[in-house]
Amino acid sequence: MEFQHRFPLARTKLVENPRPSILISLSVVILFSLIGAQGHLCAASVEGLAKSEGEVVFYSSLNNEQIKTPVERFQKNYPGIKASFYRGTSDRVLHRVMTEAKTGRYSVDVFSSAGFQLQLMKEEGLTAQYVPSEASAYEKGLKDTDGHWVSVHSVLNSMAYNTGLVPAGAAPKKLEDLLDPKWRGKIGIDVRDAEWYVNLQQLLGKEKARAFLKGLASQKVGLRQGHNLLAQLTAAGEFQVVVNTYAHIAARMKNQGAPVQWIFDEPVITYVHPIAVARHAPHPNAGRLFMRFVLSEEGQKMLRDQGRIPSRRDVDPAIFSLKGVKLHASDPKMAKEFSEAAEEMRTIFELR
Repeated sequence: MEFQHRFPLARTKLVENPRPSILISLSVVILFSLIGAQGHLCAASVEGLAKSEGEVVFYSSLNNEQIKTPVERFQKNYPGIKASFYRGTSDRVLHRVMTEAKTGRYSVDVFSSAGFQLQLMKEEGLTAQYVPSEASAYEKGLKDTDGHWVSVHSVLNSMAYNTGLVPAGAAPKKLEDLLDPKWRGKIGIDVRDAEWYVNLQQLLGKEKARAFLKGLASQKVGLRQGHNLLAQLTAAGEFQVVVNTYAHIAARMKNQGAPVQWIFDEPVITYVHPIAVARHAPHPNAGRLFMRFVLSEEGQKMLRDQGRIPSRRDVDPAIFSLKGVKLHASDPKMAKEFSEAAEEMRTIFELR
């Protein structure tokens, strides 16, 4: 009786409608239609507000041409927004953003760098939480679980070998294959890549990873610094095989005629290079719009055409195919383990 007194119309509807499930279904349809419309309006409002801001400033560790091309396309797509950029190494981008924050002079709207440096910016409270609709096209590990960043492009850490010295059938397929005595004195490794070792620990477990590294050290490996250098020395024949170079470098050299072949030991350790909106962005909506553009299929295809490895998996790289290849994305949060891992690598390889 109390229900009928307080909600007489609801009571009447329940009595008169012989099929309430129809009303429930219709209500669900209307609800989801409204949600969809709201999401569309949100995207449209970001664009509208970005145009009213009229400017976006982008800091990035991409090279000049890889920044300039999407910036120019963005301005063409959104002619009312002036786009400018600063290019530096990931460390320089980090330093610039941190310095501006300390002085209270906020200039940047959106930035991209290597995962380690962007993680430090996040921990300092310099990134804004923003999950664009484009993020749904990116796999787990290639976007922040807290919604602060999405990876723009990926760098795949891989083995490589000299095809003039090693027949394809005799080439190693797994890292463990390098412990075979036949490779003694013929292997090169980048000993400064602590991120690679931290991910190896995550994949194998710390004890197995340590045992592998000790076994590798007993193989009289050549110790070098730099993934580019390692690939070049492999092509030159100084090493028959290398442990940890970058796959895109080996692929680029192969396309130029060098006797080098990369090897994907799955899941392939993959370094992320995220993009994020600055927390104190002077033009936050323009920053969000630019982030959406870079992560869109159009933006990712532009990076692909410039030789980068798009983090968006439905845009396959031009330099090699990753269809069906399993990746292991390096979590930037593991950066706190780099120092300890680097020290362990130096100890195992007797570097002092």
